[in-house]
This record gives sequence, structure tokens and C-alpha cells, in this order.
Amino acid sequence: MTDTTPQLCIAGGGTGGHVMPALALADAARERWGELHVSFIGAERGLEAKLLPERGEDVLLLKMHAVQGVGIIRKLRVLLWEIPHAVYSICQHWKKQRPALLVGVGGYASATGVIAAIISRIPIVLYEQNAVPGLVNRTLAHFSKRIMLGFSEAKNHLKSKKTVHTGNIVRTDIASIQWQQHTPPCLLVLGGSQGARFLNQTIPQACALLHEQGKVFTVIHVCGGDEKQRSEIANAYQQAGIAAEVMTFCSNMPDFYGRGDLMIARAGAMTVAEASIIGLPCIFIPLPHAADQHQTFNARSLSDQGAAILAEQSQQDANSLAKLLAHHLFDTTQLQKLHQACYQLGVQDAKQRQLDVLALWLNEASLEESSL
Repeated sequence: MTDTTPQLCIAGGGTGGHVMPALALADAARERWGELHVSFIGAERGLEAKLLPERGEDVLLLKMHAVQGVGIIRKLRVLLWEIPHAVYSICQHWKKQRPALLVGVGGYASATGVIAAIISRIPIVLYEQNAVPGLVNRTLAHFSKRIMLGFSEAKNHLKSKKTVHTGNIVRTDIASIQWQQHTPPCLLVLGGSQGARFLNQTIPQACALLHEQGKVFTVIHVCGGDEKQRSEIANAYQQAGIAAEVMTFCSNMPDFYGRGDLMIARAGAMTVAEASIIGLPCIFIPLPHAADQHQTFNARSLSDQGAAILAEQSQQDANSLAKLLAHHLFDTTQLQKLHQACYQLGVQDAKQRQLDVLALWLNEASLEESSL
């Protein structure tokens, strides 16, 4: 990298819901602009602190804590010390290589990057993956040039005319999956990278009830956690007489999605985006305590249009889930309707849409670099 190489800086993270879309955007930008250098700003406590260095990414990690759900002393420390110190560190870091554009992807590390960009007069694009914007993007929307939305519904929560519905970028190998029905039908269970206690405990029980009713089906269950937890869940299926594959983590998501007839899952932004691209029939059980109830809004973006089933966790137990699964997993006509409605809502050109937004600034930076 030289002093004239155009640079894109992506700030934010904390969880996979922010980090993975950031990486997808970075990889797409590198494909379009071969000379582009992409750097990241993240938090030492976030997933990015492990994942980005493992990929060999250029990342500035900061000592940052969230302000939501903490006491007044912690909030004051973050607002009066951590954020100013982090912003100063970023501005100093940029003296070596000034980015042409800053993209904030959400999470508490995103705020410091955006504030530093405001001070340094660097153009800002915000990227909101969820159907309801997070605190950082709501607060800083006024300072951005554009706001890329994973879900069109998010614009209803932002007082800005700068929004662009781009969708969330889905990996090419996942987007190429063709949904199809199987005999016997296969139920997919996905609780996210950290698993989901409710799903892990309740779904094996619901499946046992279905098996007692004479239903024939298979299960692929991604449970998160450790080997002990995986073994307990696998034993529960085995004792119920159900053919099930249970894993703590799935390294081959295209194969996972391709083998399923129906998926029951949490409703993170990327899970919903991947399901809609494939047209995978889903029952979403949103995480009840997700910030701003964003998982519920994500699920509603499909369920309100008949493209998925939304089941609130507080209203579900093994018996109700067994009835819900019985109604959908074994009804080929119902599955086909869900598939078609879901597929129609998938944003197939999300990568192109996002890159077109970035091009407003990166094309100009590339032209400046080529003229030197």
C-alpha cells in the first residue's frame, strides 16, 4: 500500500451480526476496486478482535464498552473517557493513511469511527443490517451521506431522506442453493453462533412428540456451546428414536441449507437474508431480549407478507411447537407457498446495490490515485 492507494475504513462490530456483513462488504469492495485498501476499526472485546486478525486484516482495536444496560458509573466512564480516547487514537492513526470513506456498520465501536470521521471531514456511510436501526445508527444518521438498509422497513425508524434499500450481502455459495423438498422431510434448527438455550431444550422435546405421533422426518441441529451440550442434545434425539445430526458449529452452511425443507431459527439479520435469498421456509423465534427487539422486526419483514412464520418465544412450549411443526413440515403445499413468497422477497443484487453507494466516493478516490 502506498500513500496514494485509496482506502475504505469500516468501523463497528461486537457480534457476528455486525462483523460478518462488514467482511462481506469489504470482500465485495476489493473485487470491484483492485487497488483498494480496506481497514477496520473494532473493539478489543468484540468478535472482530479474534476474527479479523485471523484473516490478516488491517484492524485498529480499541478499549470500548457498550453503554446500553449498564450503570451510570460505567456510562460516564465510556462517554467521558473511553470514547474521547478512542476517537483521538483513530484520528492519530489516520494521519498515516487517510480513508476516502468511512462505513459504520453498527455496534459501539462504530460510534467512535463515525465521530472521528466527522472531526476529520471524511465522508460517512452508515450500514444498518436490521429492520429496526440500532442506537448508534439512529443517533448518528444526521451526519451520514447515505444510510444503506438491509431491510426497507428500517427507513420508517429513521428521520432521514438519505436511506437506500440495498439488502444484506449473502455469500455466493449460499445464494446459489436451490431449495427443494425431501423424503422424508428434514428440519433444520439454527440458534446462531452462540446457540439458543430455548431452541436446544424445547425442539428435541417437540420432535419427540411428533415421532410419537408416527411422523417420519430427520433433523440437523446446530446447537452452539461445547461438546457436552452437543452430546446431551444428540442423546435426546437418539432416545426419542429420531435420526438427527447435531453439531456445535456448522462450517458448511450451503450444505446445511440445501438439505432442509423447513428451518426453525432465531431471526438475526443475516439468517433472515440468507433464508430469503434461498427461499427457505422458516419458523422464526426471535431472541426475546435482543436490542430494540430487532429480531422480531426482522422476522416480521417476512411473516407480515406470508413468507415465514413468526412464533414469539413467550408463547411457545414443546406442545405448541410440535403442533406448529406438524402443520408446516409435512404439508408440501404449505412449504411450497412459503418458499415462493420468501424467495420473492430476497434481494438478489445486494452486493451491486451496496457497491453502487460506495462508488460515489471510492470511484472518485480511484480516479485521483490514477492521475498521480
